[in-house]
Amino acid sequence: MRLKEQFDSMVNQNLHWKTVLTIVILFGSVPLTSFAQSRTLRGHTYDVDGIAFSPDGLTLASGSDDNTVRLWDPVTGAHRHTLEGNAPIAFSPDGLTLASMGSDNTVRLWDAATGAHRHTLEGHTGWGLAIAFSPDGRTLASMGSGTVRLWDPVTGAHRHTLARHTGWVNDIAFSPDGLTLASGGGNNTVSLWDAATGAHRHTLEGHTGDVNDIAFSPDGLTLASGSEDGTVRLWDPVTGARLHTSEGHTGDVNDIAFSPDGRALASGSGDNTMRLWDAATGAHRHTLEGHTAGVNDIAFSPDGRTLASGSEDRTVRLWDLTPPAEASVRFLPSQMTSPAAGAQFNLSLRIGGGVDVAGYQATVSFDSTALRYVSYSNGDYLADGAFQIPAIVEENRVTLSATSTGAESRGDGTLATLTFEVIAAKNSLLSLSNVLLSNGSGVFSRPWRVKGARVMPMADVNGDGAVNMQDLAVVAARFGQRGENSADVNGDRVVNIADLVLVAAAIGRTAAAPSAAQEIVAAFGAVEIRVWLAEARALRLTDDASRRGILFLEQLLSVMKPTETALLPNYPNPFNPETWIPYQLRRDGTVTLTIYDATGAPVRLLNLGSRAAGFYTDRLRAAYWDGRNGNGESVASGVYFYRLSAGEYSQARRMAVVK
Repeated sequence: MRLKEQFDSMVNQNLHWKTVLTIVILFGSVPLTSFAQSRTLRGHTYDVDGIAFSPDGLTLASGSDDNTVRLWDPVTGAHRHTLEGNAPIAFSPDGLTLASMGSDNTVRLWDAATGAHRHTLEGHTGWGLAIAFSPDGRTLASMGSGTVRLWDPVTGAHRHTLARHTGWVNDIAFSPDGLTLASGGGNNTVSLWDAATGAHRHTLEGHTGDVNDIAFSPDGLTLASGSEDGTVRLWDPVTGARLHTSEGHTGDVNDIAFSPDGRALASGSGDNTMRLWDAATGAHRHTLEGHTAGVNDIAFSPDGRTLASGSEDRTVRLWDLTPPAEASVRFLPSQMTSPAAGAQFNLSLRIGGGVDVAGYQATVSFDSTALRYVSYSNGDYLADGAFQIPAIVEENRVTLSATSTGAESRGDGTLATLTFEVIAAKNSLLSLSNVLLSNGSGVFSRPWRVKGARVMPMADVNGDGAVNMQDLAVVAARFGQRGENSADVNGDRVVNIADLVLVAAAIGRTAAAPSAAQEIVAAFGAVEIRVWLAEARALRLTDDASRRGILFLEQLLSVMKPTETALLPNYPNPFNPETWIPYQLRRDGTVTLTIYDATGAPVRLLNLGSRAAGFYTDRLRAAYWDGRNGNGESVASGVYFYRLSAGEYSQARRMAVVK
């Protein structure tokens, strides 16, 4: 029976509209999405404990207790190289380096393309269970013998050793901004550390078994942990509050991973299965079965279309996460400036890539203190003769639904146009949920991608009627604050770099942008603007407003190149055991830094390589010396000199080591 006949039959029975809608939605509700195993990779002779995709998705690495790391082509399944090492494994962010833990308690660095060995990092006194690169690739963290060590992956120098857990450390993970390092272990807790200093920040408690794995969401706003107690827990990494607990596995949760878009969380378990969860709510979505023994490690491909798993059954399995039809449903525009209170605006509910669509249903949630729902009308997507079911309106949400009496539709188009009235011009989000697409036989599927919309006032943070440097200063001063906040420009309840970028975009659009730029340069300086720009780029913001904001920051830096090359005083000074040596370059060039003892004998040569003109003053860009000579030995207390050479420029300064 087609939907129109079902609908007419129920209307003739005088059923309430809400009952009609519920029955239509549930009738013949068969999921069309399947998650098929696409390939099995064999060759390891013992448990597979580590899985990692290269950042470009063209290489898959697997590590095993058979003391090998294998590199594969994830498309063809072809074996490329075999390296000597064990799990865990990790690719550097640029994809050029692969790190692995050795059975001899060392960390090994390899050329990811050729498999050639580069460095061996020594210092751990026990078997390693975790390894991770910082997002900028300048720090490598490794766990062994219950301690976490931080290294320079280029020089191999040891930087910090984090205070030991009261139990074994099983996993470590950097936050996306690189400022926080999380570790989980045998004391049933997760610890959060300052990645730069190694200082302890928070301890997250709640698991009743060892924490086996941890992972940050791509936006850094959620931390997930998997435990021997069979649960997956989601946390707020800033406050330490527990957000959700996901239950269902009948064995240990050995590994977890967020999808690249942050919408899904995968877990692998000793019960031989993997589960996919909704990352926002913790709700179970799917269970993947096929391994004949426990799943030890999992990883999403960078495009999110493939999930790889390594198991005690000695195989690596690849799972296709692409649904049969990649339909998407979203609002256009996805971001807009709110009109004044009392005014109305329209939003289009758009579908892309639809296949055989005869009807739809969607629930739109909104902030009832900011907006009031007015009406909706059918768009041009459904076939002629389509009719809409009257909206079900509740306090802060409205449910829409319509069906066609004729042919099915394909491709792109507008499902509906919604009208809202502004009650108060403030940041608010319109979200989509329970979105279902029906074919002519009444079989429903969920679109692969669903995207809501954001309504926000102009980025006038301080309310003085203009967007200028003062608004930028307010946002910068409130970084990290959560909840209702005038500096939360994008309305995601946290003040961060995304809000600052939107203010920068608004400044860049105004006629007063040049004078505002001069004020910003004078107030903040190159170092802070460079940090903002790096953080903004790391978020991979793609909306037009954010792109304009990033461009404005780039333009600020372009006018802030140093007028002269200079070697600046190191900090701290005196120091023990490490120091940072800042400098600035007037023009591009190859830079070297040589350390001398008090007699003038060379102690250490730091080849900094080719550097672009600019400021190299913060800890991420300044030259770093760990207080060791060329043989890796700690130098004695005393006076030392350092000389910077860049083209024709050469200058020396003095520093002191005090132990």
